[in-house]
Amino acid sequence: MKLPFFKPRQERVRLQAAELAETREPLRNPARGWYQIHTFLVDREPDLEELTWCLNPEDALVLLLFDIGGYRDRNLDQEALGRMTRVLEFFARRNYDCVVRAVYDHEGRAPEREPFFFAQVLAHLEQVAGVLKPFSCVFVYQGMLVGSWGEMHSSRFLSRERLGKMAEVLQNCRGEETWLAVRRPVQWRQLHKEGTDPPGFTHMGLFDDGMFGSPDHLGTFGTKGRAYTSWDSPWSREDELDFLDDLCRQAPYGGEAVWSGKEPVEAGDVLAVLRKTGVTYLNRTHDLRLLDLWKSWCCPLQGIWGEASLYDYVGAHLGYRLVIRGGRVKADRRSGGRCRLEVEVENTGFASVYQAFRVVLTYPDGTEVSAHQPTPWQSGETRDLVWEIPPVEGELWLSAARDRDGARLYFANAADEAGRVLLGRLYREDGESRLERSGHRR
Repeated sequence: MKLPFFKPRQERVRLQAAELAETREPLRNPARGWYQIHTFLVDREPDLEELTWCLNPEDALVLLLFDIGGYRDRNLDQEALGRMTRVLEFFARRNYDCVVRAVYDHEGRAPEREPFFFAQVLAHLEQVAGVLKPFSCVFVYQGMLVGSWGEMHSSRFLSRERLGKMAEVLQNCRGEETWLAVRRPVQWRQLHKEGTDPPGFTHMGLFDDGMFGSPDHLGTFGTKGRAYTSWDSPWSREDELDFLDDLCRQAPYGGEAVWSGKEPVEAGDVLAVLRKTGVTYLNRTHDLRLLDLWKSWCCPLQGIWGEASLYDYVGAHLGYRLVIRGGRVKADRRSGGRCRLEVEVENTGFASVYQAFRVVLTYPDGTEVSAHQPTPWQSGETRDLVWEIPPVEGELWLSAARDRDGARLYFANAADEAGRVLLGRLYREDGESRLERSGHRR
């Protein structure tokens, strides 16, 4: 008589899930959020000691505006280049990511302050880009020097041919971590051929310093529908917003919200535009008439944001916002006794995560394993992060960090001082678990 064959019972573990409710606590995450402008005349020595008292510790971004108008008729000298370098070093040491704009004018007087010869503009662009290139903290470089306030309008250097030459200089000189940005969607299209892949200059997005200032965002958009005009012409507001919806899934977009002289229709309209255009960063000090209005409005959404102001909701959702929704452990008979941990994470922010980062799982014994995440991780996208784990008992923690410098990316869940979120506690399923015997019950 043959004896029956008994397969050894596979040891299994369960996850006693922690409470993973979303938090409204401010998150100082890199490469997103509110910013303030700091202006520097490169022909004067910056007072970095005084600047220390002007920084907002809640911000992870700053906008550095370098006015080079004093050199309109000659190349930047070593003293000017050195001042720009010291300013960038100052912010890099303090863990700020930088949006940078170099300009000939910051008072709306570009025709008076721009160089006479276009060759001088190209030489200045190459010099400025050479200073910025070594700094991985430069997140976005806005504009191409020209125009009032560097906003690429009111200048004689904005023909399609000259735009292409300026963009080529910046493309060849930009740092690997730096995005370029032009002022209007039509300028982006003039630099990128329709229907080609890649379409033209890579790592290029947009900035908009006229958001909500008028129906066309103070001249950012045109009036004709896409069906009635060409690829490289301005389009109507509706068509441009659709264009931005697509482009800004792949490239950062930000700038300034501007008071129009009358209240927008309702808070929901504001949120719809910010989400459709994928706004990553906004100026927190301009325009205060509009921002104060947002502070007085209640957020129109339900849940934890139902009692928050519109301003607080906008600030929390600029850029990306990663929320852990839940975790579960499944037995995996094919893995030699190991288990499968699945963690659901949603990006609820207005925009994508554009920079490479990793999610780190910490085991009960302190061992860490990383899972690198493909980017962009788009707004509204939910991912199931998966690990094979041994059947051990104890706490599991989740954290995230940027690849290039290890800067912490905070999840929008309650976390410890190191930014780690408790997923839950593993226990063995062997009748009465050790956790139950020790008094910890589900």
